[in-house]
Amino acid sequence: MADLSAHPCAPASSTPSRRLIAAGYVRRASQPPAAPSDLEVAISVAQQLLDSDQVLSLREALRLLLRALDAEPVDEAEAVRRSVDAQFPAVASFLAQERGASQ
Repeated sequence: MADLSAHPCAPASSTPSRRLIAAGYVRRASQPPAAPSDLEVAISVAQQLLDSDQVLSLREALRLLLRALDAEPVDEAEAVRRSVDAQFPAVASFLAQERGASQ
């Protein structure tokens, strides 16, 4: 077993936790996995529903995929809203708050 006691000649930055990690007794905490992108989620759903014979499931998978690719068919009002949201995020945030307060 490794000697983990403090040595008088050890550098000041050598803390007990660093020595435990270096000796292999303790592992560093791993980073949480990154959240999947919209495209990754859409691809996963489409792959899971590929063998489905239900039309509604397939339509939903295609809709998710098109939305992730920003190629979903929209009406003119929705297209304008998305364009404003993309170009002016502060204005979009304000309008979203106003829509929420009025409902």
